[in-house]
Amino acid sequence: MLPPNLISTYQGYKHDTDSIAGWLASTAKSCGFASDAVTDGPAKTAASARLKGKARAAAKKKNISAAKPAGVAKYTIKIKDFVPMAEFIASQRDVPVPTSLITTLRRVIDVRGGFGDRLAESGAVKDEVKDQKHGYFVGILGKVCDILLPRTKTSTAASASKDVGEREATAGTDDLANQFTALKVYEPSEDFMNAPDVERPQLSEATDVAYEAEAPNSLEDVIIATIMLINDLSKIRSRIEWIWSNWRDGFFDLAAAAIATNTAIDLARNLIDDVMPLIKGCGGLRKILSKVFMIQALTMGYNIPESSDLNALAYEAFDVADGTYILTHSTLESLANVVQAYDIPIYKEGASGHYNPRSNRAAKPGEQKYEEDRVLIMKFFTELMAVERGVPNYPVADEFLRGVKELAITKEVTFHLVFATQIFVDIHHTLRAGVGRGYDVLTRSLIFFETEIGEHLKYHKDMKLDNWPARNNMMVEQIRAKLRWVLNDPVYDVKLKLQETGQLLPDPLERNRILKMSPVLSGLMLYHFRAELWDVGIALANAWGSIAYSLHLYNALQTQGLKPGQWPDMDLVRTMLGDSNFWVGDAPETPEDYFKKFCLQMGTTAAAFTQNRRARIGLSSRAGPRGIKGGAPVSCMFMDRYLRNTGQVDLKAEDIAKIIELSLFETSGSEEEHTLILGQIDDPEKLNLKRKNRNKCSPETAKLHPEQLVRGLMFALQGETVEFAFPYTAMHRQCWSLLRAVRKHCDHLLRQAFTPSYMQRESELCFVVGYIFMDGQERKDSNLLSAAGVAVREFVRIKGSRMLGLLNALGMPVEFKTEQEAKEMGLA
Repeated sequence: MLPPNLISTYQGYKHDTDSIAGWLASTAKSCGFASDAVTDGPAKTAASARLKGKARAAAKKKNISAAKPAGVAKYTIKIKDFVPMAEFIASQRDVPVPTSLITTLRRVIDVRGGFGDRLAESGAVKDEVKDQKHGYFVGILGKVCDILLPRTKTSTAASASKDVGEREATAGTDDLANQFTALKVYEPSEDFMNAPDVERPQLSEATDVAYEAEAPNSLEDVIIATIMLINDLSKIRSRIEWIWSNWRDGFFDLAAAAIATNTAIDLARNLIDDVMPLIKGCGGLRKILSKVFMIQALTMGYNIPESSDLNALAYEAFDVADGTYILTHSTLESLANVVQAYDIPIYKEGASGHYNPRSNRAAKPGEQKYEEDRVLIMKFFTELMAVERGVPNYPVADEFLRGVKELAITKEVTFHLVFATQIFVDIHHTLRAGVGRGYDVLTRSLIFFETEIGEHLKYHKDMKLDNWPARNNMMVEQIRAKLRWVLNDPVYDVKLKLQETGQLLPDPLERNRILKMSPVLSGLMLYHFRAELWDVGIALANAWGSIAYSLHLYNALQTQGLKPGQWPDMDLVRTMLGDSNFWVGDAPETPEDYFKKFCLQMGTTAAAFTQNRRARIGLSSRAGPRGIKGGAPVSCMFMDRYLRNTGQVDLKAEDIAKIIELSLFETSGSEEEHTLILGQIDDPEKLNLKRKNRNKCSPETAKLHPEQLVRGLMFALQGETVEFAFPYTAMHRQCWSLLRAVRKHCDHLLRQAFTPSYMQRESELCFVVGYIFMDGQERKDSNLLSAAGVAVREFVRIKGSRMLGLLNALGMPVEFKTEQEAKEMGLA
């Protein structure tokens, strides 16, 4: 089960009703209550576990059956049985009634009380509701509360003595207004974060039986659930708007913003899936959205004639329509109607109006605002359908594209597609004329990646290493080919081929319109290729040992006071990846430890390395050298989905919470006071606790509302941006060139100490660091380390900040501050 607050409003409401049903049924049954409600067979059985992996293999060896154990039986409790069970429990002398039961009853009554009357009085759903017992459920809960309230503790009864009927009469109206207010107003999270955990009544005894309340099926129930859902979606929409307004202002990275946005839509999709069975069973999505829109319009004071045209009313009450998704749904329905097998619906410029991103949207009437939205959706729909029909291997897909792919098959306009479409429109209105800047950022990065791959292939043209076979460079070539393919725009090529079929083409036809129109797709594409280069760069560094052993030498020179000069690129790498990626334990501080820890990193022993001086025996242990691992843990969690197209596409709240827990960054200060700071966690206790509780949800994260999970994920991704975008391929070349410079400068000393055969091929260049350390350990008068310091000092003076220059060109400037400077700026 999810932590209490990692659930939607509707899930919380459902948990409340189920906990009431569970307590009544389990308590009544334990007291001897005889009824079909608690004695008949279960309505359904929860999926049970089966043996896996080693446990299953062990069972086979022992000839033990690996059959599924009995599952947890789940009983459905009918609403009509609530009162009889409550009366029976009240008749038992020694059965305590927990205060949490009364609190939960009151909470559900507050949500439901008076709502049906409000709907009927509004006239929006009068015909459907008038013959239903819309107050039936609230009445049942009120009776249960009245029956069991005297059995609670005296203090509880006194504090809860407010008349239930009075609460029913007022709660519905207030709650309805509050619900719809949340559609437009973003609420800060501090109060929520500080609120106590929700307490619900527990089953009366330990059991392998679960209970749930009878599923609601009235129009009133469905509208209530939909309003709860829309309010949760509204908060997620507001959080996404926060993401892109901050990206617009230069605070967030494009790839991080795109992943956080698409993950937010994933989360919304899961919330929607909880409520959609109710909506489908009560007339479908369009009917329910129309009803919710009419109810809110009435609540907001709009006058609705009996035979009013829904679209005309939606234009008049555009903000209401926007908050209830009715117009976006209508646009998608019209597009679904023209989708034909194998065809691509073509949008002709100006056919449905015009969109001018430099115009003042706020000053426009509702019909013109809707015209803007419709033009954006229809134009982009052509791009998405071109991908669906003609580019099945497009590198990335966001939830909008995924939803359109589903629509192309089913022709069904789903709520999650409506939400993804609305987010696309929202982002356009947040960025307006600046929406194409996402493509500009992507293009700049892709051109850099292409250049970087060329530099890598040129540098490694004649270099050979067993750990880096030729097929690795062939894979790098394939990355470059794919990158060029994306820049050339395969979607454009698909649309050009339509000429052969005689279909009209968009006017004007432009390359990369899909990426120019979608900052989310541009950001995901940036992530895709950034992840490709990150993967290659780390693999290079591990295969050649270039970065690790250069850092070993740099650290020894610094520790010995040999003044190698400042190497900002390496300082940044060490800060990002941490010492644990380069040394076993703490960084060494003595000549003996330099050599010992170098050998441990290489995967050998000091004795083996010493013998190798004459015997040329193999140095590697069975486990091999220690490599860089665990970098950018949050960003790497999305590589399966957005790089390899094999990962989970329906992330749930608990998945997101666990990903956030991997972050090694934390925030301090306040957004409201403009003092918010995002920085690496440097407290050893916090870091150890994170490692200990890996894949677990911390109490702080467990209290996050869904939209707050999105906020946490955004900061976690943003914190890793420099690390994940860092050009490790270029850093590898820099470090290898430094080792070449050290070897060249120290060659005569190395020959004297270890004979001219100390290095037979360039792939052994890292051994030079080991020989320098070994000589320093064996001979007190060794000057090899000092000579190496001269070479390092000259090299980093000229080339030691090249990576920072590359990051700056990519729009990620890095600036170093002393501890004192950081304190003066409030950063430490």
